[in-house]
Amino acid sequence: MVSFNRVVLAGNLTRDPELRFTNNGIPVCQFGLAVNRVRSKNEEVDFFDITAWRELGETIANYKKKGDPILIEGKLQYRTWEAQDGSRRSKVDVVADNVQFLGRASDVGDGGTAAGQGQPARRNTRSSSREDVDLNEEDFDDIPF
Repeated sequence: MVSFNRVVLAGNLTRDPELRFTNNGIPVCQFGLAVNRVRSKNEEVDFFDITAWRELGETIANYKKKGDPILIEGKLQYRTWEAQDGSRRSKVDVVADNVQFLGRASDVGDGGTAAGQGQPARRNTRSSSREDVDLNEEDFDDIPF
C-alpha cells in the first residue's frame, strides 16, 4: 500500500515565532497557527503547532510575527517523549517544507506591497530538498523545547 503524508494550511500565527538551536547548532523555529473553519453560519478555529528547520525556520523567525497570515506546506509528524515528571507525552505537529508569506487584503496598496513594511505582500520561501535534510533521531532529542 502506498503511503502519503502531506498537509497544506493557511492561517494566522498565534504567537511570535521562536527560533532556537539544537546542540549541533541547527536552527529550529516553532510557532502556532490558527486556521478558521466556516461551517454554515458559525465559524470554528483549529490550532496547529508548526516546526520549521534550518534556513526556512530562520526566515520565518526574521519576517513573521503574531497575527501575520501564512501558508504552510509540510508533513504531519508524531512525536513521543518523556516529561520531567517521568510521564510519557506525545503530540502531532506539522513540519514545514515550504511556506508562502501572505499579505492581508487591507494591507496591500496599489504597489503590491504590504503597507508600512516595504516588502512584497507575498513571499515564497522554500527549504532545501528532502535529500539535503540529514536529520536522525538524535537531532530530535536535543530540541530545547
